[in-house]
Amino acid sequence: MIRSSIGRMRGSVSLLALSAIALFGAETQPAVAQTAIYGGGSTQVSLVMRQVMDCYNAQTLTNDGYSFSSSFDATLPTPGLLPESWDGAICGQVGALGMVGLYAAVGSDAGQRAFITNDPKQLLRGSAPSLSLPAVPPVFLEGSVPAFATYPYARVDFGAGDSPLPNTLTATALTNFIPASNWQDRNAIAASNATSATAYNLAAFGPAIQLPLIEAPVAIVVNTSNTPVAIWTVNSAGETGAPGSAIQLSTAQLCAIFSGEVRDWSSTAAIAALDNAGQARVQTFMDDNTGNGAAAQAYVSNSLPIQVAFRSDGSGTSYILTNFLANSCPQLDVDGSHNYAKIFTGVGVTFPNTAVTLNNQVSGTTTTTTVAAKTNASAANLPSTTFANLIANIKAVKSVDVSTGTGGWLAGNGTGDVATTVNSNAQDANGNYLGGRIGYVSNDFAKPYNPADGAPVSASIQNDEQRSRGIYHPDQESFIAPTPASADLAFQSVTVPTTTNYQAWNLYNQTYAGVGQFGGVTVDGKSQLGLPITAGAYPVTGTTFAYLYSCYNTSSAPTRVTDITNFLSWFYASQDAANVLQNNGFNALNGNFATAINASYLTAGSGVAISGSSTQVDGCSSVAVGAGAQ
Repeated sequence: MIRSSIGRMRGSVSLLALSAIALFGAETQPAVAQTAIYGGGSTQVSLVMRQVMDCYNAQTLTNDGYSFSSSFDATLPTPGLLPESWDGAICGQVGALGMVGLYAAVGSDAGQRAFITNDPKQLLRGSAPSLSLPAVPPVFLEGSVPAFATYPYARVDFGAGDSPLPNTLTATALTNFIPASNWQDRNAIAASNATSATAYNLAAFGPAIQLPLIEAPVAIVVNTSNTPVAIWTVNSAGETGAPGSAIQLSTAQLCAIFSGEVRDWSSTAAIAALDNAGQARVQTFMDDNTGNGAAAQAYVSNSLPIQVAFRSDGSGTSYILTNFLANSCPQLDVDGSHNYAKIFTGVGVTFPNTAVTLNNQVSGTTTTTTVAAKTNASAANLPSTTFANLIANIKAVKSVDVSTGTGGWLAGNGTGDVATTVNSNAQDANGNYLGGRIGYVSNDFAKPYNPADGAPVSASIQNDEQRSRGIYHPDQESFIAPTPASADLAFQSVTVPTTTNYQAWNLYNQTYAGVGQFGGVTVDGKSQLGLPITAGAYPVTGTTFAYLYSCYNTSSAPTRVTDITNFLSWFYASQDAANVLQNNGFNALNGNFATAINASYLTAGSGVAISGSSTQVDGCSSVAVGAGAQ
């Protein structure tokens, strides 16, 4: 049983109260919503955010692809369906509440940029000078209501990202847009970067709020399809259709792949590995290709390059992956000969401005991005939302550019691009087959949570608790699949912050203290989410944050604060919301988080609760304007 599915708390707006609102709304509200909340950012949470917003309003967006059904069963899962009970109640409600949620999937960096600048025009994908609309799916407009059918949005109610807000709240805004507005039918929007950073307006918006929304496993997806030139033998493959069934990979293998040390699936090379006493262990790359009664052997019969598909945009999913790599890989490199500490943290590395090739085979474009010079060797540049930092570190340490040439790594703008890139079996311009790709995606973009034929299949990953017990290969014990339950186990040691400043809610900064050695390695000071040591915990796990203002301007939207806080109260309290998360491969936060969030931020009179500018109380104390006066 998943921990957070039992005994869920109730928010300041109880489910009974919401049901009463729904009953009233069924008689008085029109068929379509008349108020809205607007958010955007993380693509990791984009599909499930669309679904929970549908669920809350008991009404789907036009053509968003989801439907309410009594066949909904999160334990199977049942992708595409939303909860409907036997008596016709939708997500526990009998009619639409009259409040629609609109969410733009543009990436975590864009979500932060829009939040810090309080500017809905920042919710675009890509980078200047050429930008694009939010990814579809999910649908991000309501075409049947003219007021909700145009882009950019009317305002920013919240941003979302899988990475924490920076300690200094500044962002480089996009500006000089062409065209200036009415982007909903545009394939591309031109813009430039502002010449100076925009600072968060504390005096106008009140203190920033950063709330975790979910427990999120990031799926490592691998294409193990045979090609005419390479036949796979995956001895560790799991049951077809199950999470983590594509292949089982050890931490040692992932570190070898993402450091650029092993670049072909036929490799039999020695790689850095660690035993349960914290000592270097002899292992080859193929040693983990065991299981189902078969001995270790190379994965493919002929050479097949390992092409990593990575996010080219500012991505919180990249942050979660690099947080895992930064905390897990250096400890494997006992003598430092593999340079894992330098590659995976950037500490000890300097480099000039470094060009990284962005070969995007979904859009058919090849461009470059420049990673700014790193002159301070003692500064870390990972974990980061910028995956190109890792490529620049590899180039500086190994003098190898993994982003170009034979087996060059491939770029994707958004999770959808990465998923499509990994699962492609096409040929390149030279007739070479392109199987053997590996990437990282939100769990709901991988099978079985995404049932589409083109969806990639995830891998099971060894965690450090297994290493500590001497479980080095999957023939000893199956590695950990990305599931709601295994993500929940990764959160076992993460605690609820005791203060309300937004930095305290950066869950990635919760580190081990007083643990000492674990499996022969000192873990004190390491991120608990970056190196989970609980049995059964999936090791590549993080969260998605909602970035919210303490004080909202309500002059043009009187119900704005009520809309936002009622939705959040329902989201953290509702079992239907938790079930929708589970149906997408995520897990709800445990009740202790929900209780603290409700008491501090969603309950009037707490002193810090989200509030409207007309009240001058709680989050609006001494705040004259409020966010979003557009």
